[in-house]
Amino acid sequence: MKKVLAGLAIAAGLFASTGVASAQTTLRVANWLPPSHPLVSDIIQPWIEDVNKATEGRVVLELLKAPLGPPPAHFDFAVNGVADIAYGVHNYTPGRFVATSIAELPFLSNTSEALSVAYWRVHEKYLAGANEHKGTHVLSVFTHGPGQLWTKGRDLTSLDGIAGSKIRIGGGIAQDVAMALDLVPVQAPVTKAYELLSGGVADGIQFPAESVAFFNIQNVVDTGLVVDGGLYNVSFFVVMNGAKWDALSDADKTAIMSVSGESLALRAGKAWDAADQRGYDAMKEKGITLVRPEGAAADAIKAKLAGVEAEALKRISEKGVDAAAALTALKAGVAGE
Repeated sequence: MKKVLAGLAIAAGLFASTGVASAQTTLRVANWLPPSHPLVSDIIQPWIEDVNKATEGRVVLELLKAPLGPPPAHFDFAVNGVADIAYGVHNYTPGRFVATSIAELPFLSNTSEALSVAYWRVHEKYLAGANEHKGTHVLSVFTHGPGQLWTKGRDLTSLDGIAGSKIRIGGGIAQDVAMALDLVPVQAPVTKAYELLSGGVADGIQFPAESVAFFNIQNVVDTGLVVDGGLYNVSFFVVMNGAKWDALSDADKTAIMSVSGESLALRAGKAWDAADQRGYDAMKEKGITLVRPEGAAADAIKAKLAGVEAEALKRISEKGVDAAAALTALKAGVAGE
C-alpha cells in the first residue's frame, strides 16, 4: 500500500509540474547590442525581470544572446514572429516611421527622462492612430539623451567654424539637422566611429554624451557643441508580435503593461541620463572643451534649423496626425505642464 501511495504522490507531482510548465509562456526577445550597452544592461534586462515578476512567472522573457540579423531588421522580426519581442531604432528604416520623428526634433529637452515620458503620452494620444507599428503591440517608446556635435580641430563657437565639416551622422532628423548646418555627412556604422575619427576620415560625429564614452570617442575628439535642448534625439521602440500579444490573458496583458508603457519610458529615460552623465565625466577627465552657445550664437543655430521642424511637421501631418497639437503637447509634457 505504501508503494502505491508513493507512486501516486510521484505521479501527482509530475502532473503538477507539467501543469505549471504548460501554463508558462516563454517569449524570446531579439537583441543586437552587447550586454554591456546601457540599452541592454540598464533598460531591457531590468524590464525583462520586471515582466517576469509582474506576471508572477506566468510570462517569462528570454533575451537572445546572439543577433538574429542586422538592427534595421528587428522590427520585422517582431511582425513576422521570428522573435516575439524586439527593440530598435525607428530611423533605422528610413521612410517607414514618420509620426515618431516628432520626438527627434531639435531643442526638445535636456533630459531623456522628461522627453521619454512626454513622448509615450503623446504617442498614445496622437501618434498611435497612424498605425505605423502595424502587426505588433507597442510596449513602449522612448528617446536617448540629447544628441550633440563632437569634433576634433574645429572651432565650434560659430557656424562658420563647422560648415563643411565631415561628420558621421545617424539617420532621421539627425541627418536633416546635419544638412541644415552645412555639414558633410559621412555614412558609416556606429561601430566604425572611432576608426573614422582616429583616421581623419571624419572631423566629428553626432552623438549623445553616453555614446561618446561607450565608443571611446573622448579619446579622438577635443571639442563638443552642446546645444540647449539638443540638436536632435533618437526614437526607440519596444514591440511585441501582435498574435502573441493577443494570445495572452487579460491579466497578463495588464501585468506586462504595468511595467511597460510609461513605466518603461521612465526607466529608459533615467538610464540614458545616467549614462550621459558618465559620458560627460569621461570627457571632463580628457579635458574636452564644451561650447554652449548662448544669445546670438544660439539664435543663429535655431534659425538654421527652423526648416527642419517645419518639414517634419508637414510629413507627420500627411500621416493623418495633428502634428502641431502633438508637438505642443510634447513640449508641454517636457516642461512638466
